[in-house]
Amino acid sequence: MTSFSSYLSKADLLALKDYLDNMREPVWECELIRVTFADADLISGSALEMYRWHFVLFHLLYLLVPEYAEQNRYLHIHFMRTCLRDYPAAGRCRHFDDEQAEFCAALCRNDARYCDFHLARIDETGIDRLSDRYFYLDPANFTALSAQNAEKFMAGAWKLLQNYEEYRRCLAILDLPEGVSIVVLKKRFRYLARTMHPDITAGHHEEFSKINTAYRNLLNWLSAG
Repeated sequence: MTSFSSYLSKADLLALKDYLDNMREPVWECELIRVTFADADLISGSALEMYRWHFVLFHLLYLLVPEYAEQNRYLHIHFMRTCLRDYPAAGRCRHFDDEQAEFCAALCRNDARYCDFHLARIDETGIDRLSDRYFYLDPANFTALSAQNAEKFMAGAWKLLQNYEEYRRCLAILDLPEGVSIVVLKKRFRYLARTMHPDITAGHHEEFSKINTAYRNLLNWLSAG
């Protein structure tokens, strides 16, 4: 059986919720698949089957987001660092730091949800996160990926995993968060190119060289998926 409903029927949602409620540190996706799907073959399964387990897991996680929000808890969903955290108190910044797996929690002005520092940095990446949520909540996307594209998807994820530390370093150079899309990456690079290109602004040769290398690396890794 390869339908979305057949995969969903194999999920142990209670086991997943129990695991999320009791974990203290961010966890890898493969561990959540192991907990949720007793039948999942993470060793010899095909790329398409791996994509399907991945999709159904993320579908369930996004379904749980509003349930945890009612408990004043934030479910952060990431293929390497999914975690559950309490929201900060009212008047404290709700920017979530992916690397630290914690909220900023700095004081905000005028009942804002973000401190001045993070309020100034809200950009298109918020749309990316919203797009992810809608993608995984739509069962039609379960079968939207062909076997060939699934191979590319898994190859891209594996390539990124192999270069994860360098991936994070490149993101830091461009001041971008994890999970950034190619569209936002290109927009960010165009902005930096306009403001820091050595042919336009003197004295930035070395810095722009680092930016250009980081951009090309990220574009290569993200395009592989």
